[in-house]
Amino acid sequence: MIRFITILSLLIVFNGCAIKYKNVQSSYHDDSVQKLSREIASLSPTIDKKEALDIALFSTSYTKRLANSYHLVGFPKFQNFLINIGIKKKGYCYNYANDLASALLHRGYKTVSIYRAAHKRFTYFEHNCVVITPKERNDIGVILDGWRHAGTLYFDYMKSDRKHYNWKIFQKIQ
Repeated sequence: MIRFITILSLLIVFNGCAIKYKNVQSSYHDDSVQKLSREIASLSPTIDKKEALDIALFSTSYTKRLANSYHLVGFPKFQNFLINIGIKKKGYCYNYANDLASALLHRGYKTVSIYRAAHKRFTYFEHNCVVITPKERNDIGVILDGWRHAGTLYFDYMKSDRKHYNWKIFQKIQ
């Protein structure tokens, strides 16, 4: 009974922290879309700039849609807690990575490869993301992380993000 009251209290308190993106559609003119597009295109001259822009536009919108579909609360680690105790069903970092990678795969890009990567894989502190690389290389890339900022896409060059995470590619998607 105490557990039930505690969980109910937490839900009431943190319900105000729930995130619901009203406008999930990004624009080609958004600063984040333009910046991500430039970062992807800068990886290699073989990357089609239109593909880079499409990846940027789609990914920045799609992670917000995912947050809405996961009924995300404001703090990613609290979302994990709610999943662990059975209140929420999805919203772990690997859910974002799997769902975003799958959606990007179906868009049929020709000049980039899509990978899954993890930091501290198979540990309690594991964190997952999607990595966009040039077709000819997988040692450089841009990470796409929808979990870190609760549905607002975080992105950076894979090597620049090392101050936070040491990413290791583990699965090629495309």
